[in-house]
Parts: sequence; structure tokens; C-alpha cells
Amino acid sequence: MGRGYTLGILLAAVLSLSAAAPAVSPEQARALEQRGDWAEAVSAWRTLAEASPADYRLWTDLGVALAHQQRYPEAVAAYRKALRLNPAATATQMDLGIAYFKQGDFAHAAAAFQTPAKIPGNTQAEGLLALSLYGAHQYPAAIPHLEKLAAVSPDNSELLEALAESYLYSRKFTKAKAEFELMLRRNPDSPGVHMLLAQADDSLNRTTDAVAELHAALAHGYVPNAHFGIGYIAWRDKRYDDAASEFRQELASAPHHAEALAYLGDVLLRSRDPAARTMLEQAASLDDSIWIAHLDLGILDAEARRNVTARKQFERAIALAPDDADAHYRLARLYRSEGREDEAKAQLAVVTKLHEARHENLIEKISGSQTKAQ
Repeated sequence: MGRGYTLGILLAAVLSLSAAAPAVSPEQARALEQRGDWAEAVSAWRTLAEASPADYRLWTDLGVALAHQQRYPEAVAAYRKALRLNPAATATQMDLGIAYFKQGDFAHAAAAFQTPAKIPGNTQAEGLLALSLYGAHQYPAAIPHLEKLAAVSPDNSELLEALAESYLYSRKFTKAKAEFELMLRRNPDSPGVHMLLAQADDSLNRTTDAVAELHAALAHGYVPNAHFGIGYIAWRDKRYDDAASEFRQELASAPHHAEALAYLGDVLLRSRDPAARTMLEQAASLDDSIWIAHLDLGILDAEARRNVTARKQFERAIALAPDDADAHYRLARLYRSEGREDEAKAQLAVVTKLHEARHENLIEKISGSQTKAQ
């Protein structure tokens, strides 16, 4: 072999050595952080991490620098690389959870905080876990953590409200009501607390109290959903004129309130007002998940013998509210008008079962088993 070949090998070795040694050190990267030069710090940590890809600490430091620049998706990627190398790194798990939290990705944040929160005395992790579970609407899971925090910080109104709402949305209505009443004693003019207490009262079948709370919420001006709530209770009690008045007041302040439009459309349909269809179509276009809008549009289409569109509307209503007997009954009538007797009988069988189920639910309420569950 010639001398040129040997020199070529040596040159490659020297170049390899120089490439493996990064031009920056961890100390220099930290100095950049201390100066607040986070862009350069990101570059430095990335160079170090790529030069030593098996060192989870370097990926964590890169994530921290990225997070300081609010580059949270990139920070998450760096933290996840670190945790693949060392799954037990609780400090990195905390950093990952915070990055998810800052993005509003509360479900993933809660998962990241689970292990750090088990460390005795790590109240920050438990607090972040509680808020993440609450933010992810995982209310039953949030309750024990929020209860612990509330015991330590009984004057934290935001924390108490989160706990009370978690009780409410976990169907622990008695506990929710107690918390909301306590909050009202501290702040009697809070429209938001009046609204939440109204929901708890209504769920406990204290309809008069619920309406009183809704009116209290409105005492100082318009509150979103308050008129709708009063109207809905009136609609449920078949006081349709009162309901229509409240729905119209809601719409005067919130013209695109889809549910107010839908329920007002239902009231108009009952009085055979031709404006009903316009209301219902507008509601469905704003929010396709309102079952009563599809049910009523199906009724109008069926009356006009537009069977195909009527069937689609009834099927959509059933998909949204499968326990509502009326949509099944209307679809059965439509099938029967088309001579589809077997399909009509199948829908009527569902109607019969739903009526039985409703009867059982009524018995449960009378026997108090629902109260015991709370």
C-alpha cells in the first residue's frame, strides 16, 4: 500500500476525531442561558446532544432551552428522547408535563405528572396533576388531588371552584352544592357561582332553587346561558310561552346561541309557526350536535313527504340521543308509511324498551339510590 493511502486513512481518522468533539461545552451552554441568550443556548445544547446522543441529560437541557423560547412541541420531542434513554428521570417527566400543559394538552400533561406526583412532598407535581386532570375534563380522577390541595389552601378561590366543578361534573351534586354555597358566602355577587349552583340544584330536582339562582346570576346584567337555562326549565315543564320568552332574551344578546335557536324552533313548531324551520336549520348549521333540531327537522320533512331527508334527520337525532324514544317512534312511523314493516317493528321495540328504562330510572330516584351514589 502506498504512502498516499496511509495518509488518507490518517486524515479520515483526524477528521473523525474533530467531528466527535463538539466545539461547545455544557458550561458554555449554561453561561448562554444565564445571559438569557436562549437561541444560542438551544444551538449549543443541540450540538452537545447530537454529539452524545446516549446522554439523556443533554436532551433534557435542550428541551429546557426550547421551552424558554416557547417552542413547546420541539421541547416535548427533546424530553421524550431523554425519557426513552432514562424512563425514571422524574425531573424530565416534570419538564415534559409542563411543556404539554403550556400547550393546553392537559391529557398528556396529566400522564407525565403521574409518577412525579407520587413522590412524597412533591406538592408542585400533585398540583399540576390536579389541574391537568381538571383541564382534561377527567373530573373524577381530579377530585382526590384537588381535595388534598384545598385542605392545604382553603382560601384559594380558583382551586375551590375547580373542586366544586369537578364534583358537579362527576355527578356528586350534594358535594358540589355545598362547595358552591360556601363560595357564595364569600362572594355573594358572583354570577358564575350562581350559574353553577343552579346546575347542581337542577340535578338535585330543586327546580325552584335552580331558577332562583339563574335569576340571581342575571341580577347585574346579561350572563351567558342564564336566560337559556330558565327557558329550558320552562320548556321541560311544558310552559312553552315562558320558555319562548327566555329563549328570545338569550338570543337578543347572543344571536348565534345554537341551543336557544333549536329550542325556540321547537316551541314554534308546536304552535305550527312557519318560522320554526328557519330557526331549526340555523341551529343545526351552527351546531350539528343538537338532537332536537334534527328531530324537529325530520318531523317537518316527514310532514312534507320528503322521506329521504326525514329519515336522515331522525337517524342523526337517534345517533345524538339514542335514549330518546320520540326519534325512534317517528322513524318507525316513517318506515310504516313506506311499507317497511319489519324495520318499523324494530324501532317500536326500541321505544318499548326505552319507556321501561325510563320507568326504572324514576324508581331509582324515588328510592334514593342516586343520592347514595353521590
